[in-house]
Amino acid sequence: MANVIRNMNYKPIIEKIEYNREREPQPNDKINMRVWDEMKVERLRADAVKVILQRNVEPEPKTIFSIKVSIGIEVLINTEEFDKLDDAVDFFKNSQISRVLASTISCVISQLTLHSPIGAMITAPVVQFPQ
Repeated sequence: MANVIRNMNYKPIIEKIEYNREREPQPNDKINMRVWDEMKVERLRADAVKVILQRNVEPEPKTIFSIKVSIGIEVLINTEEFDKLDDAVDFFKNSQISRVLASTISCVISQLTLHSPIGAMITAPVVQFPQ
């Protein structure tokens, strides 16, 4: 399955950004920021797919902000090898493409939160799928 991706010359493109401002935290509030990723793969044509990674950030309890950032990459594929995959999402979760998407999303989130009450939020530049 090493020959699924035909061209490693891809560019991440922002698909969607959703930023919701929540209430201000109270003094001595303890806030946990939950971070998780979701991925989907869409067939564009016979020789190309779009891989979209969405990072979700939600505080518990609901304070400060919540964020969803989706970034996609169009990938040229070897159709025959791609069609042999049992699960395309699983394949791309463990590929170089997921690392490119996760690191790009990490940079975008840090810029979006730069001037928030907690300062820039730096999320890990690796994928974080729920177990």
